Amino acid sequence: MFNFSTIAAILAFSSIASAAPANRREEWSTSYIAPSISGTTTGWVSHETSSASSYSTSLSYTQSTSSTEKAEASATGNAPAPTGAGSPATPTGLSKVQQILLSDTRVDAINNVLKDDADFVFDFNKARKFGPGEGGEVVTANRKAFPALTGTGIGMAVGFLGPCGFNTPHVHNRATELLIVTKGKVVSEMVVENGVENADKKPRDIMNTIEELQATPYFMGALHTQFNPTCDDVVFIAPLSSEDFGANTIAQAYFSLEDDTIRAAAGNHIDGADVDKFRGIISTNVALGVEQCLKTCGIAKR
Repeated sequence: MFNFSTIAAILAFSSIASAAPANRREEWSTSYIAPSISGTTTGWVSHETSSASSYSTSLSYTQSTSSTEKAEASATGNAPAPTGAGSPATPTGLSKVQQILLSDTRVDAINNVLKDDADFVFDFNKARKFGPGEGGEVVTANRKAFPALTGTGIGMAVGFLGPCGFNTPHVHNRATELLIVTKGKVVSEMVVENGVENADKKPRDIMNTIEELQATPYFMGALHTQFNPTCDDVVFIAPLSSEDFGANTIAQAYFSLEDDTIRAAAGNHIDGADVDKFRGIISTNVALGVEQCLKTCGIAKR
């Protein structure tokens, strides 16, 4: 049996606990239990839900609530929100990408920002501008154009090159590209970096003709270009290893402050008929290829 001093100590402790601030009581009654790996490969399971049928597909921490708190919540109608419930929507005035980046979880981003099923579709046909150059264009799906890509680490470009058109030499600042031709063929060139040389100790120009359903990679930061050597339209797709891959057109960037003709051609795509304007700033192989293509297709130079 309890003696008088024991009973007095229990009453004193209860008095102190009831007088403590609410936030302290909540802190005492809430604990976080690190999840443990169950003996299967189906995912992570918390200590609270360790039965074979209670597997979680994500690594998370489980908040345990005392029975007293549960009873109080039930009595007052303030039941805790179900697991996975979205947090309040991000304040307006921000782009979708900004709202996604500010979301606490991917679940919140999908529930509160990417609310429509149409947010997960990007139409390359509708995104075409048929420019800036007459030789074709490349339509890019980065996270700005397609916010659903935010956080995925992947982007995409689709290229449309007209007869004898070429995509001028450029690099991607933050991504490796895998170009796949889906219609026609392109002549591809890549200069990787200093030190990659041919037998003559000159920078190696990796040049290939990529046929339909063939592919070639362009390493991050490597200078590369494509041109259409035929009189027909060409289409290629190009997955990139970043949702914000970037592009720097070398000739236009280098000469942008020096020559009005070069400055006027700031687009990525050049009509082959303008080849003479760019002879000094594009590779010899591309220039000669475009020359031959123009003759074959009966296209006059401007």
